[in-house]
Amino acid sequence: MDDKTQKALLSLDLAPGASIDDVKKSYRELALIWHPDKVPDRVKDRATMKFTEINEAYQWLVRHAEKLRMPSSSGPSSHQQSPPGYRTSSQTRQSQSERPRTEYTRTGASGRTGYGASGRTGYGTSGRKGTGTSADPAVQRVREGARGIWTDARAGLYIYPDIDADRAANFIVSLQQNARFSGVASTVNDLLVFYDIDGSGEEGMAITRSNHLVNNNTSTLYDIGDLVEVRLKEGFFFWSEILVRRNGTRQFELAGYAEKAPGRALVGILRNLVDENRAG
Repeated sequence: MDDKTQKALLSLDLAPGASIDDVKKSYRELALIWHPDKVPDRVKDRATMKFTEINEAYQWLVRHAEKLRMPSSSGPSSHQQSPPGYRTSSQTRQSQSERPRTEYTRTGASGRTGYGASGRTGYGTSGRKGTGTSADPAVQRVREGARGIWTDARAGLYIYPDIDADRAANFIVSLQQNARFSGVASTVNDLLVFYDIDGSGEEGMAITRSNHLVNNNTSTLYDIGDLVEVRLKEGFFFWSEILVRRNGTRQFELAGYAEKAPGRALVGILRNLVDENRAG
């Protein structure tokens, strides 16, 4: 293994022997921590330098994935510990490095919280009004649940009909590779709310036409009709935990993580849907 590849691995807190999946996972975790838009002004310059470093390291390793398989004298693989509480799933999905897809890097969350001040139905990035005229009950239910909440593409939050097709397609492909999510969503049109966790679309959280909450980052799946309570536990930095409680249980379960603004929006939508189910 050449020095540049070893240096790139070190930038991503990885050791020689790491896989391309390890590279992607570590990059996403570190990008969330070091994004310049999400740190105080006093450390913005440092964050920018670090963010540039991890981006360059990631691009090098993705373009030269074959170098990861070359022998090294540095010892066996040892993926460094992830940031506390960010990624809890120990499941290793099938590597997607061989399939073509569109990669994106999000430029950071918008300053908006995603909530409308007047309570009007929100407008997405396409300029189309969120209420629409669709006769599909699932679409109408989610649009009503999202009343007053807007698509915010910079934060990675998309609300029907403003779903980013390319990113959502990556998410659908990822779902189809996990038997746990069989039948939940098979096309982009099955996603009515989509939160792009990592900026590529490959990992995310979605509310589907089949009335499910699915998150392939933590490998969690819920029938929204079974939920009775939704909470948001905001973290110290910029991410928050979304917690849900099923009917007949007292224990809250971790449904996933989100940056603060889209986290508030997702919880707002889910609460509206749960309240509607209970009222019905």
